[in-house]
Amino acid sequence: MNNLQLIITTAIITTAGFFISCDFISDKMATEYVSEREVGISRAEVRVEIQEFRIEMSEIIMENNRSIADIKRKINRGERWSVADIIRKVNRGDNSVRVNQEARIMKLKSENQEMNRVLNNYSDLNRHQWETFKKDYRDDIEALGKSFENFFEKSDVTITTTKSQ
Repeated sequence: MNNLQLIITTAIITTAGFFISCDFISDKMATEYVSEREVGISRAEVRVEIQEFRIEMSEIIMENNRSIADIKRKINRGERWSVADIIRKVNRGDNSVRVNQEARIMKLKSENQEMNRVLNNYSDLNRHQWETFKKDYRDDIEALGKSFENFFEKSDVTITTTKSQ
């Protein structure tokens, strides 16, 4: 009789332990599933935000391109210079206002193109990294826009080029 009680008690304890562990495992699996689902939703939200941000920033980049064209028209007022002409004049030490302006607008155009490339190539879906990227990008694009607005003000910017260009 004692052996029978011991066997039954052991069986009950083992069965109870099994069911408790199964319940724990299913809770853990449910938590992991919810967690994975939340990450999936978060990534989908970031993906949508990236697309909206790209549209918004593309409009600013296009506005910058219009500013570049307007500035070039104001600078040129006559003959047009190629990029090679500008670089050659800068390398020869020509410090005329027009050469300086042409070189500055060439640099700003390059920066605008780089901003567009960076935006189009962004792909990280991590929420924190996306927020950091978005803030930094917005700051950079605003600074670039101010460069266009203040283009004809006296500038202390020095344009340097290398002879290999």
